[in-house]
Amino acid sequence: MKTYASAGEISPALERPLVTLGNFDGVHRGHQFVIGEVLKRSAQTGRPALLVTFHPHPLKIIRPQSAPPLLISHEEKMARLEALGVEHAVVIPFTPAFAALSAERFVRDVLHRDLKASAVFVGNNFNFGRGREGNVGLLRRMGRDLRFDVPELPDLLILGSPASSSRIRRAVRSGEVELARELLGRPFTVPGRVIRGDARGAALGYPTANLSPSAEILPADGVYVTRARAFGAEHDAVSNVGSRPTFEGAGFAIETHFLDRAPELSGLYDEWIEIAFLARLRSEVRFDSADQLKRQIAADVARARRFFEQLAPPGGG
Repeated sequence: MKTYASAGEISPALERPLVTLGNFDGVHRGHQFVIGEVLKRSAQTGRPALLVTFHPHPLKIIRPQSAPPLLISHEEKMARLEALGVEHAVVIPFTPAFAALSAERFVRDVLHRDLKASAVFVGNNFNFGRGREGNVGLLRRMGRDLRFDVPELPDLLILGSPASSSRIRRAVRSGEVELARELLGRPFTVPGRVIRGDARGAALGYPTANLSPSAEILPADGVYVTRARAFGAEHDAVSNVGSRPTFEGAGFAIETHFLDRAPELSGLYDEWIEIAFLARLRSEVRFDSADQLKRQIAADVARARRFFEQLAPPGGG
């Protein structure tokens, strides 16, 4: 994927492109649908497809104190956009000066003058410009004068409501990782570096890799069926997110126990791994003894194994 640092770099490299624009945090199924429509129109007309996004997230500049946590990093976002088939992308630096740009001036100066867009594809809830004053209606009105099309796209409804980054954040924060997976089209993941823990899991017979997460948002405290990617391979796992209340003063941790064919945990220290959250097993609770906790972990592991057995194709192949 070729990326451009400003809209002014596009012309004359791309002639009258089909443009889609947005923050694309999470690159969820709603984003995938809109991007798919752009790529489909590009294949039909021969016009180049161009994606426009912003960095950092606009709210981190406009209202940093209330900016939402990002679902994925900027680097992962760009990689996922490329994997969808996007070949050209403009990453506009979002600065206070750019934030002050009116919606009408953005359309005239960026979409029309710099990009020379022949069509603009956005979701129905898209807002842009100073104070989020611009919307799809404004794009259509100005498009008629400036000779670019704004196709009508239906909302992609998932379980009765549109997919959105804010809806995914709510699902993750409440531990509804199955809903997050449905909205994203893939499991929600938390990357991070493996750090040394206190070895309580190993003492109970269930050694764990302890993660120092790099994600801005984490699932609610609880026990989850997960899949861990380490050294380029995926491993079925079960993970605990929370403060480990059974042990006095234990503190917050993300602990992952590999179910089968686990790498040597000592070899994971300081390594970068990624935990994919597939299903929630239970909330985190305080047990009266380590033995009670051990029995519950055994039950959690058994349930996680049954989850993966049900995922396996018939005959195991």
